[in-house]
Amino acid sequence: MENRTAKNWLFYFIFSVLLLPFLQHCFGFIESGPLLCAPTEDPNVTFTYAKWWDESYQQQKTLYVNDSTGFRPDLVRLNNQISYSLFKNLSAGDIVGYDGYVFGKEDVMEYTGELYMGTDVIRAEMIKLKRIQDTLQRLGKTFIFAYAPSKAHFVPEKIPGLAQHEVPMKNNYSTFRAIGDSLQITQLDYVALFRSMKDTSQNQLMTRQGFHWSLYGSMIATDTLIKLIERERKIRMPHLIVTKMHFSDTAHVSDNDLVKCTNLIFPLPGERYSYPEFHYRADSNTIKPNAIFMGDSFIWGWVTAGFMEHAITRWKYWTYFGDMWTETGSTDIRGYDWEKALSESDCIVMLVTPVNLHVLTRKNRFLEQVYDHYFPATL
Repeated sequence: MENRTAKNWLFYFIFSVLLLPFLQHCFGFIESGPLLCAPTEDPNVTFTYAKWWDESYQQQKTLYVNDSTGFRPDLVRLNNQISYSLFKNLSAGDIVGYDGYVFGKEDVMEYTGELYMGTDVIRAEMIKLKRIQDTLQRLGKTFIFAYAPSKAHFVPEKIPGLAQHEVPMKNNYSTFRAIGDSLQITQLDYVALFRSMKDTSQNQLMTRQGFHWSLYGSMIATDTLIKLIERERKIRMPHLIVTKMHFSDTAHVSDNDLVKCTNLIFPLPGERYSYPEFHYRADSNTIKPNAIFMGDSFIWGWVTAGFMEHAITRWKYWTYFGDMWTETGSTDIRGYDWEKALSESDCIVMLVTPVNLHVLTRKNRFLEQVYDHYFPATL
C-alpha cells in the first residue's frame, strides 16, 4: 500500500512538472528574465487551409511553440549551467582555459594548425597583396596589412592541454607573417606586439572573457598605428594621450563578449578591468589623412579609442566587402562607389584576425575584389 502511494505521488510530481510550462505559456503567472543575445522569437501564425497544405503553418507553428514554451529562458539557463558546472562546456562552444581564460574554439583551432590553408595558398594571396601594395604606393597611397591580436597566440599557456608546447606551431598566422616579410609587405603585427608586452603591461591588453582587445589594448594599437602611418607618409598626426586610468569590476564595451551571451545562472567570475581617460593632441602642423579600413570587428576598437574621429579626416570601414560604415551609419557596399573612394584615400589599412585569414581567399571579399579592380582578368 505504501509503495502504491509513493508511486502515485511520483506520478503527480512528474505530471505537475510537465504541466507547469504549459500553464506558464497560457497564463504567464511568472515573468522570466530574458535570454541575453537571443534572436527575436518567432511569432504565432494564423491557420489557413493554404498554409496547412503547403506545410508552412506546421513549420511556423513549431517554431512559435518552441520559442514560447513556458519557463523557456529559465530552462535554457539551467541547461547551460549544468553543462558548464559538470563538463566546463559553454553554450557557444567556447573553450574554458586555465585561470578563468575563455577562448573561441576556432581561435584555438587556428593556433594549433587545424585550419591551416597550406603554404602555396597563402603565398598566392600574399603575392596579390604585394601587387596591390606596389600599385597603391605608385599612386601615392599607403597600404598596411595588420594582424589583429589573437588570445590563443597571446596566452597559449592558458589553453587546456597545450601548456607543454613551447615552440610556435605551424599555422596560418605564422605562414602569412613569414611570407609577408619575404615579400616586403608593410605589416603591422599586433599578435607579436601584444605577446611581447603581456608580462610588462600593468593593464590588460586582452581580457579573460573577451575576444577582442581591451579598451586599453585598443589604445596601444591606435598609438602604434599612428606612428607607423607617420613613418610611412612622413607626416605628423594627432597623438593619443592617456591621462588617467580607472578600474572597475564591471566589464564595459567588449571586455566580456565571449561569455556575456552564455546565459548561465551563475555568471563566470570577472576581473579588474582598466579604463583610461584620454584625448588627442593636435596643432596647426598635424595632418589627418583620409583612410579606408578593411577587415573584421577589431576595427571597432579603433573607433572606440577615438582614432577615426580625432586622427582621420574622412574614414570608411569596409567589413568583408559586405557593409560600408562611416560616422553616419552603414550602407551596402554593392550600391556604393568603392572604386572612387579607393582612389581618393591616402591610407588603406587591412586588419585581419588570424582566425579570419582564410576569408582573404574568397572571391566576393575585399582582397579579391580590390585585386580584380587593379588587375582585371583578361579572357
